[in-house]
Amino acid sequence: MDNKDFFDEEYDKIENKHDEEKSQNFDDWYGRQPAPSKSKNGNKPLYITLICLALVACIVLGWVLCTVFTSISRSTKGQSALFDDVLQYLENQYYKEIPDEKMWAAMEQAGTAMMQNAGDQFSRLMSPSTYYELVNPTSSKDTNENGSFGVEFQFIEGIGMYVYEVTTDSSAYGKLQGEDIIYKISDIKTIDNQPMENIVTSAVKRDDFIDNLDNIKSATFYALRNGEAVEPVIISRGITDYVNPDYKFEFIEFYFGDKCTNVSTSNIGTAGTNTKEARKLGELNKFDDVGYIRIKEFSYILIPSATENGKEEIHSVLDEFIIAMNLFKSEIRDKNGNIVKKPCKRLILDLKGNPGGSVQYVAEIAGMLSTDSKLSDSERKAVKSGDKSIITTLIKRNGSKQIYPATLSYETYFGELTDKQSIVVWTDGGSASASELLTGALRDYGTAVQMGTTTYGKGIAQTWEELTNYKAVIQVDGKSVTSCWAIYYTVAEYFSPVTGTNIHGMGYTPDGSFNGLDTYDKLWTATIGYFNNSASGGTVASK
Repeated sequence: MDNKDFFDEEYDKIENKHDEEKSQNFDDWYGRQPAPSKSKNGNKPLYITLICLALVACIVLGWVLCTVFTSISRSTKGQSALFDDVLQYLENQYYKEIPDEKMWAAMEQAGTAMMQNAGDQFSRLMSPSTYYELVNPTSSKDTNENGSFGVEFQFIEGIGMYVYEVTTDSSAYGKLQGEDIIYKISDIKTIDNQPMENIVTSAVKRDDFIDNLDNIKSATFYALRNGEAVEPVIISRGITDYVNPDYKFEFIEFYFGDKCTNVSTSNIGTAGTNTKEARKLGELNKFDDVGYIRIKEFSYILIPSATENGKEEIHSVLDEFIIAMNLFKSEIRDKNGNIVKKPCKRLILDLKGNPGGSVQYVAEIAGMLSTDSKLSDSERKAVKSGDKSIITTLIKRNGSKQIYPATLSYETYFGELTDKQSIVVWTDGGSASASELLTGALRDYGTAVQMGTTTYGKGIAQTWEELTNYKAVIQVDGKSVTSCWAIYYTVAEYFSPVTGTNIHGMGYTPDGSFNGLDTYDKLWTATIGYFNNSASGGTVASK
């Protein structure tokens, strides 16, 4: 995104670090493992996402992991020999030859199963194709010549598809909703207009289902919503688009009134609702200085360079957030000079369903929303790191620490910090990892009050390492690209900046009457009451 008022320096820093991030990108959820909920809210089917990647009952590991683990001490040499024997059996004694691609797929599943069954539920072995997609993410709104359904989902073995996003202006918008569980697809027509057998998602494996979905032109989708079956809907592939072409954002949704937003404010096409209506954003009309920003995830995509050098450029959530916050604080007039948006001074930050992302991005965003003005002298000294302040600290197994500091610029957007916080953070059981890191930092610095339900409880960070001895040539957009196998694994715990809190397995719980707010109606009632000084219960600081 092209806002250079603040981003010139930061953009250059992140661009320079891009190569480093490919091999050392803590807590990057770009592989899209939605955070499972704590099932605190019986009305939501989000609890069904308890498996981030379904554990695959596969025992074949193969050459890759055998070689990797033979160098490890203890009894792993014997374990590697066991896997090697299994491989030899399949190669030499199985009654028919197993295709290479099937063996490699089995290795990816087996490596993932081994690491997850050993205790690291967020880890996985990545094939060259999977790894390439992780480090070279592209726009979720990119479509092929056949278009898309506009549904972002996570397949859960034995359950179905958990829908966590329906793209605005897509063919599914208004028909399916976030948190739906798709359990069956029928009346299927393929891309070449041929009939296909019905798919009952709980009866097929993930890869089989996704491969089939790629070939579907139209179908009837059956879904559960809030635990109950809804009327089946017929959806055909279509071209997805942006509501506001001036703000083609991937990660940030904002609403500062109908004249300054990138979400739908009226029904589009056959949709029975719109984003403004679904999230009750019209309630903002009760204020003239409150804005709404939703962060979908803390990630990035690669886009073609505007220059002729052909190098791809990073487009990140930080990019978009800076633009949104500049709009937040600005007065905007129409072509006739009429004010269509006044400067905002208070913010609703919606982190519901945010599965996390890059620690580097969330640290920079946290810095924009934080100040140390309410800390004691000793606390202020403890969080200082040069001319910046600590947002989080990662601690590895060997005790080594890695801090993530940021320049605190709260006053730029909100003015002086008062006892009544100017930021309200909405969370739920799907707010995980980096979104919890942000919540914890704002709580520690005392700049935000949390409302909603308890967050997921993921206080650990992941990174990946390339297995450079194992490379393969893959096809990407018709081109041959060399990629390698890689291991994605948990590397550290992270702690909040002031209190040193780690919320793994617990999450952050809103205080007092601000807890248990599991609908937008409840959240708006509490938020309006808080901003109008009439909220009961709930503390203003949660340090």
